[in-house]
Amino acid sequence: MPLSYFSTVEEVSSTADDDLRQGFGFLSPDTVVDYVMELRRKLRDSEEAKAAADTEIVRLRGLVKEREAPTDVPNLTYTGYSQEPGTFNQMSTSLESDKINNFNFVKLLPGFEVQASFLFKKGTEKFNLNLMSQNDTQKFYTFHLDFRPYPIGNVVVMNTNPAKSWEKEVRAELPHLIDGKINNVTIQCEDKQFRVKINDKYLESSFRYRYPLQDVAVIKLNHGSLGNKWVSLTWQPLGSQPDPTSSVHTEHNQEVASCQLPPIDNHTNLDMTLRPGMKISARAFFRKGTKKFTINLLKKSGFYIFHLDFRPYPHGNVIVMNTNPCTCWEKEIRAELPPLSDGHVMDVEIECDEDKFKVRVNGNYIGNVFEYRYPVGDVKIITVAHGSGGNKWIALSYRD
Repeated sequence: MPLSYFSTVEEVSSTADDDLRQGFGFLSPDTVVDYVMELRRKLRDSEEAKAAADTEIVRLRGLVKEREAPTDVPNLTYTGYSQEPGTFNQMSTSLESDKINNFNFVKLLPGFEVQASFLFKKGTEKFNLNLMSQNDTQKFYTFHLDFRPYPIGNVVVMNTNPAKSWEKEVRAELPHLIDGKINNVTIQCEDKQFRVKINDKYLESSFRYRYPLQDVAVIKLNHGSLGNKWVSLTWQPLGSQPDPTSSVHTEHNQEVASCQLPPIDNHTNLDMTLRPGMKISARAFFRKGTKKFTINLLKKSGFYIFHLDFRPYPHGNVIVMNTNPCTCWEKEIRAELPPLSDGHVMDVEIECDEDKFKVRVNGNYIGNVFEYRYPVGDVKIITVAHGSGGNKWIALSYRD
């Protein structure tokens, strides 16, 4: 039976690629394959979600039956560092997780480099890393780095897309990748071009800037399929990584590199709806004597759904949480501000619970929670105020 866009997901997904090309004879082969890959991904995601839910139900039933509380054991995730020690040093702006953030807010300048690593799985669909500028109306690909392993071409494709229209591709051969192994990618931001290394070997083609590097606001990751996934991401000034053989303390080098990072943009428009279970992560470079500095979740300009205000000594040594629905500040909720060290990085995480915000500073919950006064799903904007004296927010991301 000929296949068409009216075929079911199961029919299309179970058909061999060569047969699919015949079934959609009026379309180009690449269009057919991309369409089928998307259908297969949706079907696989649905099956994986059901399997995960079934596993969780079994686990919870076991806990109830045994009348035991969940054991507080860290969730240790595999990142591949044990295979290649020293390949990536952890920076203040590193993001390493089995569920790495797909959207990461950044600020890049000439002289910076973006480093990432991925776990390669044979048979994966194409996967990519994207440097994007972002505004209210469109997503703008300043640099699209697309990995297409065999049988999709065995090629790396670089391109730009300023307004839903791909421009001229630059292609390079994809180096040999081994199933189940960690691979490292470096994007060097030079004065006039991007240069890309895969496993310490430069691609034969560079990519000249078509749009300003300074406009890049987001790094977006797409993981591929079959367990292929990005497992680490860092961005920092070129050459700022600590030398693993150096006798200088690694933490000191990390803080020096963090000091060199530019502040993130004050204003970020969300491209998804916040909901219970999501987390907002941010990092600040703390300087003693700074004025208060903040993170704000807004519905629109002036409508503060959540105002998280850090007031270090001598401004009270307190964290203040509040709302302001465009008219006036409402009742404050306060908590003690944990000790902060001058010249060190401060990690902040805002957890969106079912009925409240919960805040961690440097891994520890603060002394109070903040119950929702307005729907968390109405948050459309995140703004930050950096403080003074070199204090600044240097990273921001959100995820499920």
